[in-house]
Amino acid sequence: MFGNLARRAEENEIMDDLSEPVDEFAAAYRELELINRWLGGVRAIQRFVPHESSLLILDIAAGACDIGDALVQRLRCTIVALDLNAKGLKRSRNVLPVVGDALHLPFRDNSFDVVMSSLFFHHLPSESCVRVLEQMWRIAKRIVIVNDLHRHAFAYFSIRALTLMFSRSRMVRHDAPVSVRRAFRPMELQDIASQAGIPAEIHRSFPYRLVLVARK
Repeated sequence: MFGNLARRAEENEIMDDLSEPVDEFAAAYRELELINRWLGGVRAIQRFVPHESSLLILDIAAGACDIGDALVQRLRCTIVALDLNAKGLKRSRNVLPVVGDALHLPFRDNSFDVVMSSLFFHHLPSESCVRVLEQMWRIAKRIVIVNDLHRHAFAYFSIRALTLMFSRSRMVRHDAPVSVRRAFRPMELQDIASQAGIPAEIHRSFPYRLVLVARK
C-alpha cells in the first residue's frame, strides 16, 4: 500500500462520472460539506483570503458550493461558483452559480480579486492542472489559492477508516481514499506552478492539506 503512495494514482473517482444519479451526488455533497467544515477545508482557504470588504472571488470546480457559502458568512465578499456539474450548483445558498469548464474559463483577464479552488486538482492529470492554474492566474487580479490534499500514508488510512465507519455514501466511501492516492506531495504542486510560470508558495494546512498560494 505504501508503494501505491509513491506516485499519484490514476484510479477513477465515481464523482467524476456526471451520469451518476442525483441522489448519489446529494448524499456525497452532504458528507463533503461536513468533511470540509471539520477537516480543514474551509480554514485552508480562509487563512489566505485578504480580510477586506467587497472582494470579488471566483470558486472554480465549486462542487456543492459549501466552501463559498461558508466564506460568504465569514467574510464581506461576493463569490461566483463555477462547476461543470449543475447538480451541485443547485445546492448553493450564498453564492452566484455558473455552469462552466475550468479548463476554459469564460472570463476576461484580471476579472476577480481572488481565484480559488478546493479539492479539484487531484481529479486532474498534472498537465491539466498546469492548464487550469494558467487560467486562474490569467483572470486573477490579486491572488490565486489552490487547496488540495497531501498524499500521505496517515491521511490515507485515516480517511479510509473514518469513511468506512461513518459514511453512508457509496461515492464518498470509494472516492475519499482514492482522492488521497491521487493527491500531491509539496514538490509536485510546486512543479505544477513552475510549469505554469507562476510564482507560487506551497503551505501545509492541518490536517493533511496543501495550499498553493500565488500573489500578483
